Amino acid sequence: MYELLYLSRGVVDLDPTEMETFLGSSRVRNAQADITGMLLHVRDAPTGSVFFVQLLEGPDPDLVEQTYQRISKDELHTDVHVLHRGERPQRTFGDWSMLAGATSAEAALRSIAENISDDASTAETTWDLLQDSRIARSLLIIAAGQEHLPHA
Repeated sequence: MYELLYLSRGVVDLDPTEMETFLGSSRVRNAQADITGMLLHVRDAPTGSVFFVQLLEGPDPDLVEQTYQRISKDELHTDVHVLHRGERPQRTFGDWSMLAGATSAEAALRSIAENISDDASTAETTWDLLQDSRIARSLLIIAAGQEHLPHA
């Protein structure tokens, strides 16, 4: 299974209804391409910043990459960075064409980072923490509320 995990800076702060509207047509395209995953809208309260963390996964690397290329050009975000791309033994978010979620960031990220990253103490901002693919993946899994999902 091929996956691609990316991080971006949100241009606007979407509410849950706007997120669902935004994902509507994407879910149809993703289902047709056999792409699943999760999009997380992260609010950083101390700075007022908004970030997106998304994992796309599917059996065809070309279709996953094409989906990412389309998403990366969207005007709802900037500074789009791929954190990880590669193969995994199975889907992480196989039950959803694209699960959406939102979270406040700082406390959750610091807690995750302290458990899995030696560099967490040097990270100054939420953006810095989210650039670690292990932290970003863990946040997605926690936000999905699926403790039984496979871990990194």
